[in-house]
Amino acid sequence: MKLNSELAEALAAFQRGDLEQAQRLARRCAADSHSPQIDHLLGLIHCRRGDLRSGVEHLRRAAEAEPENPAYRLILSRALVDSGRSDEALAMPRPGRSGAPADVALWHARAEAADAQGDAESAKEAWQIVTAARPSDWRSWNNLGNAFAAGEQWNEAIDALYRAAEINPGEATIRRNLALALSKLKRLEESADQLTIAVRLDPDHLECRLTLARLLADLERHEDALAQLDQASELSPGSSEIAIARGRSLVALTAFEEAEEAYLAAIAASPTDRTAFHELGLLLERISRMDALRELLKRAAAAGLGPEQLAYLSAAVALREGRAGEARDLLAMEDVESDPVRWHRLMTKIADALGDSEAAFAAATAMNHATDGYEEWRGRGLEYRRRLRQLAPIITKRWAASLSRLPPPSRGSPAFLVGFPRSGTTLLDTFLMGHPQTAVLEEVHMLGAAELVIGPLSELPNCSASTLEQARQAYFAELDRHVDPGFDGLVVDKLPLNMLGLPLIDCLFPDAPVIFAQRHPCDAVFSGFMQSFILNEAMACFLDLGDAADLYDAVMDVWARSREVVAAKVHTLVYEELVADPEAALKPLIGFLGLEWRVELLDHRSTARRRGAILTPSYDQVTQALDARPSHRWRRYRQWLEDVLPVLLPWADRLGYRP
Repeated sequence: MKLNSELAEALAAFQRGDLEQAQRLARRCAADSHSPQIDHLLGLIHCRRGDLRSGVEHLRRAAEAEPENPAYRLILSRALVDSGRSDEALAMPRPGRSGAPADVALWHARAEAADAQGDAESAKEAWQIVTAARPSDWRSWNNLGNAFAAGEQWNEAIDALYRAAEINPGEATIRRNLALALSKLKRLEESADQLTIAVRLDPDHLECRLTLARLLADLERHEDALAQLDQASELSPGSSEIAIARGRSLVALTAFEEAEEAYLAAIAASPTDRTAFHELGLLLERISRMDALRELLKRAAAAGLGPEQLAYLSAAVALREGRAGEARDLLAMEDVESDPVRWHRLMTKIADALGDSEAAFAAATAMNHATDGYEEWRGRGLEYRRRLRQLAPIITKRWAASLSRLPPPSRGSPAFLVGFPRSGTTLLDTFLMGHPQTAVLEEVHMLGAAELVIGPLSELPNCSASTLEQARQAYFAELDRHVDPGFDGLVVDKLPLNMLGLPLIDCLFPDAPVIFAQRHPCDAVFSGFMQSFILNEAMACFLDLGDAADLYDAVMDVWARSREVVAAKVHTLVYEELVADPEAALKPLIGFLGLEWRVELLDHRSTARRRGAILTPSYDQVTQALDARPSHRWRRYRQWLEDVLPVLLPWADRLGYRP
């Protein structure tokens, strides 16, 4: 009777928080008689006082003495997890599956032990049992989702986490977990939606905002990304990481001056931040400000960043200065896996400059294969070419005769500069920019605004004059976003693959001059394969040499058929002639455009420097002196082109190139 009284008194002391008195009384009871109840109470007291080791030993004795007591097993399991011995908790006998509250509680404890141990399979089993018994427990559904995620079972994780979000839509943690799972399956828009909700629920969660900003940037929603970064900068003023993220989105928006400011702010906040120097250096190289890049490298060296930390940038400078061998050695110091596409792209240029054709081709192949989603992009390119193949046979004389044509517009038609990619269109538009009476628009898909009104080119015969006029006004509305409507000179709309829309151009602008930039098919195709493009379904064809040749064949088929049936004004300018004798090549073109010849047109390098950033892959070439070496470069790589020559050489013959 006395023992029971003392034990009750010890328990009361424990419950009111007097742990010292509780321990003294419990020890007195233990001295008189051992029992599971006393061991269990002593275990609780030791754990509460922070002595988990002693607490676990008492709790274990109690559980072993009464193995059918679920409360003892439950507390022991949790104490083991708290003491970092989750493996021992998992080694305890598995609970029953009766669905009784006691068994469910034990499964819950086992699930927590499995989570702590990183045992995804055991965690999934346990949380599935718990959620089946407690279907309205959002925490258990969230934990089940995390267990599936740990096992990379992303679909199952998403289902569980959506269930958790339905039960408790206001919990930001669920949204963050769900966003991660969705991103693993490339369901990026849904992931962004969930992170947006998470940010709204927990606006001060900095990492969530940064993750959302990065995801929005991946989705090319850069203005939305910048809005998140603005909020993040308020939470963490002066953050180098945020400034770098801002710079990247600003670069994507071609706001290069603002991007430079962001990177400089990152360097000011963290003077030895290698990433900030690297990103700014990439920007300066991209816009051909090589003097500024050299000064940046000096500043980095003064800050203690060794050559190996910015080796890519040093290699890029060396290559621009004609020191290709040194560039190769410098680039070898850079970790190829840090940015494999960019690394291999530069190595392609270096090896080509050194005349090492085998190394250059290998680097270009590696560059293309390193593209994220390589096979998916190739599939999209295949579908694009399939559509071109379906379009070409439609373009017949009978089809063309059914087209309606508008009269020339009162405000004057633009000129269209077209050509297969890598045929010298960027070099040519740089020459044309040197004329004071031109406004050259580079790679702005204004004709696409008209296509949205008309639909596919195959629908062109069904368009009335009023529909064509609506399409033309849509084109001009887009044009007015880029050129002052009061400009009274010649607008040159340069977009190479507008060559596929020659019938549409002729219907909307029957008096428009069209410049076709021509280059040897083998050089154009191979040059595209050796470049890294911002991908769309057309540019994806350059990831593979055979795909690129097939694209050339499909595009030129549409172009040739269009030339045969459409009475457009077309002037062909041959790349090889332009680099060999620019004045002789340009004078007939300037006359064709109705412009006065200006000798300053020939100083394309000064024009290139004045024009600022060049947004095509030719950015580092048009600022250089003219070089005829790229002409017929394909012959140095002929052994790798053998499979595509049967496709390309017939086109070379049709275009007038000698074997």
